[in-house]
Amino acid sequence: MLKEEVFDRVAQEYGTSIGVARIFKSQPLEEVKDEFKDKSEYNGYKKTLTINYIITDSIEMGLYKELQRTLYDIKVNRKSTIKDELRLYRKAFKEITNNEY
Repeated sequence: MLKEEVFDRVAQEYGTSIGVARIFKSQPLEEVKDEFKDKSEYNGYKKTLTINYIITDSIEMGLYKELQRTLYDIKVNRKSTIKDELRLYRKAFKEITNNEY
């Protein structure tokens, strides 16, 4: 899920939800890097947006349910030691599509 502040920022900037803003081919985050107060804020937004892109791509591919099941399997059944949520999503996406994200 998106953090509320990321959703609010994108919604205010584009006047729409983040998925629609992506469809509009919004400006890449790297191009607006200077607008962030510090590097940690930028990295937080970047991670959250990447997770959102993984989710929207899996929805477009018809694999959202499988992505969520794989995430659950990694977190609970395998008792993964991975704490970084982005790494979990990338691992799950790779398992269901055999493609890196």
